Amino acid sequence: MLDVIDLTRKLVDIPSVTGQEKEAGEFLYDLLQREGWDCLKQKVTSDRFNVLATRGKPAILLTTHMDTVPDFFPSMEDEKFVYGRGACDAKGIAAAMICAAQGLLQEDFTDVGLLFVVGEETDSAGAIKAQELNLDCSFFINGEPTDNQLVIRHKGMVYARLCAEGVPAHSAYPEKGESAIDKLISILNSLKQTAFPADPQLGQTYLNIGKIEGGKAANVLADSAEAEILIRTVCESRRYLEILDQVVGDQGRLQVVKTSEPQEMEAVEGFSTKVVGYGTDIPALRPLGKPLLFGPGSIFEAHTAREKVSKQELVDAIGLYQRLVRALRARTIEQ
Repeated sequence: MLDVIDLTRKLVDIPSVTGQEKEAGEFLYDLLQREGWDCLKQKVTSDRFNVLATRGKPAILLTTHMDTVPDFFPSMEDEKFVYGRGACDAKGIAAAMICAAQGLLQEDFTDVGLLFVVGEETDSAGAIKAQELNLDCSFFINGEPTDNQLVIRHKGMVYARLCAEGVPAHSAYPEKGESAIDKLISILNSLKQTAFPADPQLGQTYLNIGKIEGGKAANVLADSAEAEILIRTVCESRRYLEILDQVVGDQGRLQVVKTSEPQEMEAVEGFSTKVVGYGTDIPALRPLGKPLLFGPGSIFEAHTAREKVSKQELVDAIGLYQRLVRALRARTIEQ
């Protein structure tokens, strides 16, 4: 029998920063094959793949992502927590899903499947590719750290790159050139002062300037500069892109990397619910079925320098995932 704490640590100890998920995928594929699942590697790029495990035609899918944000650090544990990169986002979740599915198989739930995807932390490449699996499930439960509560709404996002071009010149004679960094700062200041939409349930729009690069030396006017921004959105992406176009104007160039819309998910009687500010793979996974969002761990631990997940939450999540699957199966029978 698989142990959820041990499995979490084994997964955490495999580095899988986005783009480097191959070893984690091989581990999951081999493990699930040994446990009697019919496994498929779905190629996403030359050396990256999703892992699908079934025992029949899945009506309900348990799914989460293999990739993590940088930087990798290995697992450790104390009496209450498992620590390590991905402990709560989302390797502990993957472990709980596998253990839950194993238990459901013993109850003859052969209509449950497992799907582990790459690329959630950046461009959802794995989730987009998973649309080609044509699984046609009734429901899927997406795993993210939700404190073992069902999330019924979450924000969307606009991820963009702002680029400015300048004319290099000696810094003693700035009139002879044009600083790309000055242009970029002007754009960013305007964005910080922009009134973005709000929503009664989802709350405020949040703008994060996550990365800035530019220039070559302190005594040279910068010939180029760029910034990466991520906006947590509360309405359709189109409105945000219109605002960005107006603010950037002819001062620079806007490159849209990724957009996703705010999402509404299923609720289940007997489970507490909440609304969150982060995004997930759910927009890309929607063609697979009706979505739910649920998992052990706190989003406030994700992406931190001391990421951790509660051992008790991991253990509890096994039974809670099973309860959700049983409730969803009853719905499919009623339909």
